[in-house]
Amino acid sequence: MQVTLTNIVDNTVRIKDDYIPTSGLSYLLEIEGRKILFDAGDNGNVLIHHMKLLDIDPNEIELLILSHGHWDHTHGLRALMYQRDTKKKLKIIAHPHSFRKRRVAKFLLILPALIKYRMYNYGFPRLPKELQEMLILEPTVEPYEVTPFLKTTGEISDRKEKTSTIDKLKIKEGRRFIKDSQLDDLSLVLKTKEGVVLILGCGHSGVLNICARAKGFYPNDKIVSIIGGTHLVALKTESELEYVAKILEEKYDKPLLYFSHCTGKIALKFFEKRFGKETVKSFMVGDKLTFDC
Repeated sequence: MQVTLTNIVDNTVRIKDDYIPTSGLSYLLEIEGRKILFDAGDNGNVLIHHMKLLDIDPNEIELLILSHGHWDHTHGLRALMYQRDTKKKLKIIAHPHSFRKRRVAKFLLILPALIKYRMYNYGFPRLPKELQEMLILEPTVEPYEVTPFLKTTGEISDRKEKTSTIDKLKIKEGRRFIKDSQLDDLSLVLKTKEGVVLILGCGHSGVLNICARAKGFYPNDKIVSIIGGTHLVALKTESELEYVAKILEEKYDKPLLYFSHCTGKIALKFFEKRFGKETVKSFMVGDKLTFDC
């Protein structure tokens, strides 16, 4: 059984390609003819442009899994739905918080955010009724089994290691906005013949906490790869990055790292220097990875 992972939206592209770098993230998983989207990116035009270049039919996407509800992982959804002409509804699996409104926490930051991102809502996009009727929302805090060898982590509330959350955001609860702890952050856990592969959206719950969660599922399996956004940009000192590297090396036997999206240039350069390019790999828009399960 082979599983193919394709990078559709990311901030890294090769100069020779016609892909457009952007702030969002979206991956496609192909499993036995099934096409599953992990996140929808930040820009619908970019998402659809890349899907056309990669010969991906929006009508064939049968499931969308959201790593969390931030705008750079969800705002491509509107364009995706307008490209679908199938009568079959699209199911979305996500944490309940992924569908809530979000905004910048401090009033003085709102105007700069509006200028930079042209938006006020940092959460799930507001969709017209016609698009809402084309969706099946299945919010869950529990792990969701897509196949016997692919599941989500579900909510990672046990966060013994440092998280990589964004302090400047608030999330709506009832009639008021409270601090956004990014409890909706989830990742994919793929059990392959070689070991466990982790696919992250932003890793706000902390890459080490995500590893611990996966080992809880498969205590006897090695974590062979970590792919995606890790938001290590939130770690401000080299000692913090060194701690993460040390745990990945000593406790998790130095898995292959395909870090991208929100990892940050400083963190990427640190891990390349620390582990070498034989361990830290590139995974850009248009790239594919294949796993035997």
